[in-house]
Amino acid sequence: MSGLDTLAAAGGKTKPTGSQGLGDRLAFSDGPKSDGRPQLLPRPVALSLFALVVNKDAGVQDLSLKQIRNIYAGKITNWNQVKGNNVPIHLVSRNPGSGTGTTLERQVLDNKPLLAVTANDCTALDETKPGRCEVSDTETLLSTVASTPGALGHSEVGAATAHDDVQQIRIDGYPATLEGADEGAYPYWQTEYAYTYGEPPANSLAAGFLRYLANEVGKDIIRSHGDRPCAELAKPLLCRPS
Repeated sequence: MSGLDTLAAAGGKTKPTGSQGLGDRLAFSDGPKSDGRPQLLPRPVALSLFALVVNKDAGVQDLSLKQIRNIYAGKITNWNQVKGNNVPIHLVSRNPGSGTGTTLERQVLDNKPLLAVTANDCTALDETKPGRCEVSDTETLLSTVASTPGALGHSEVGAATAHDDVQQIRIDGYPATLEGADEGAYPYWQTEYAYTYGEPPANSLAAGFLRYLANEVGKDIIRSHGDRPCAELAKPLLCRPS
């Protein structure tokens, strides 16, 4: 979570005095911060949905939770083992600390770690063998999945929907919808938090932007990305599926 590290470093360097923190910095994170950053204050903003995406030549649109776990554990290495095409599986992941990757491990893979990286550059993956590579951002991941035979990756739903050159995967028959998350049927979701370093001054840019996210225009923008504003949930401070 490099954004949180950058925010903590900025606060430590500036060393705000009194009870007020930085007023010009915000960082966002999929899921809560780890221990060790007591100055960073969380505010739940949205319930975010994520999706698994595959290269269309994989020939699959639906995977069971068990199949997904076996793929990421290296027990399933070719799409023909799950009734897809005869193409080796290439896992394209975000770099360590990514919210989508961390959520994948926690919510989908039952806290199991990912396989070791086999290629430092995704373009160096051997097309004839299964493997895994990492990229720095979601846009690069989606483009890599679209251009890499047999690729499987993960993304925010809004970003994935904008890429019609990849196939979103249903999990146990359920697409990535807020209704599926509410029913406990779709597991790949997380709470999106906004973090400040200390309490920002009421008239600061940071405080103003947080208020903007909570008003109707801000909530409309959150909805447009396929997410749900925390303010609309039964327990906004928990911001979990109802």
